[in-house]
Amino acid sequence: MEQEEPRLRAGRAGIKPEIVIAAAAEIADESGWSHATLANVAGKLEIKTPSLYNHVKGLADLRHKLAVHGVQLLRDVMFDAAIGETGKEAIRKIAIAYVDFVRTHPGLYEAINRVDDSAEPDFAKASDDLLSIFGRLLRPLALSEEEMVHVVRGLRSLVHGFASLEAMGGFQMPEDTKTSLTKAINYYFDGIAANINQRPN
Repeated sequence: MEQEEPRLRAGRAGIKPEIVIAAAAEIADESGWSHATLANVAGKLEIKTPSLYNHVKGLADLRHKLAVHGVQLLRDVMFDAAIGETGKEAIRKIAIAYVDFVRTHPGLYEAINRVDDSAEPDFAKASDDLLSIFGRLLRPLALSEEEMVHVVRGLRSLVHGFASLEAMGGFQMPEDTKTSLTKAINYYFDGIAANINQRPN
């Protein structure tokens, strides 16, 4: 006889916090962030809703933990994409990884962008780690600290905007979207490099 799915069995026997967040993430990605409720998570784990209060303080805490999980996962995806790459190719790889993450985890990505208090230490640290990936890859350009902030903001806006427009069905023309993203990154990176080369010595 086929064995019962381990996560659900673990849920009835005594769930763990990571199991709760994993269930919430699946619901968010499959049905949308707004469906990641205590009742729906409890239903997925086949437990009663009050049992969740052993692991989360309520809906706000559940969604905060979901956002932290999401930004940590995005950070790891980007880090893995950058391994062994440098310069423009590294930026291109992490941009593609970023957009792929949004395609695969739309609910988690919405959770990241809906977090109630981004100043919370756990979320803030994961977010800083994520942004530092951009910074490390752009370091060879020898930008000033102020310039680096502006460049990273622009790059983040580019990939976020691209992913968000794609998710909303904003790209209806037949041209390949991966090619469009690659070209956009190339234009952005080349523009930065050209600006640096034009500086007076």
